Amino acid sequence: MKKRIYWAITICAISILAVGCGTKPASTSPVQGSDPASTTPAPIVNPSEENEESQDIGVFYADDQLLKIERHQKEITFKDDSEKYSKTYAALQSSDQTELIPLWSNIELLSATFDQGKLTLDVHIPDEARLGSGGELLAIDALKGTFFQFDEVTHIDLLVDGDATDSLMGHAELEHPLTRE
Repeated sequence: MKKRIYWAITICAISILAVGCGTKPASTSPVQGSDPASTTPAPIVNPSEENEESQDIGVFYADDQLLKIERHQKEITFKDDSEKYSKTYAALQSSDQTELIPLWSNIELLSATFDQGKLTLDVHIPDEARLGSGGELLAIDALKGTFFQFDEVTHIDLLVDGDATDSLMGHAELEHPLTRE
């Protein structure tokens, strides 16, 4: 009989502890001098997300046969115009569609500057990122299609390691600057 009472008390104690630990009541004491009805907590705002703007853009990639470029919608988030162009370039570097090939994936953006309608992109092209002549032409077309969608961009000057080269990868002639057609 003593064992049954011991077990009953133990089970009751565990049940009381489990119920008591489940949820704690919120403090009902308002901040002194404030209206209890207006004590809703302020939303937590990440300072890096303040003043950010998002925009849906068209990004151009090569098809899986590397014969033509195709437009794909992506959303970018940026704080200012300067960051808008670097985020757009980053969108050119990756595709979430297996049938769309990003031609700029291994080409590093060193800087992006915009001044009076002219966007200057300075890139570094490692040897493993070099394409044949057809791929080079598609890459330039993808870049132009992606950046000329912004009305304010009328010219693109594409530099390689700070230099205005005759060709992007050694095959196709590169105009300085590229102009909207």
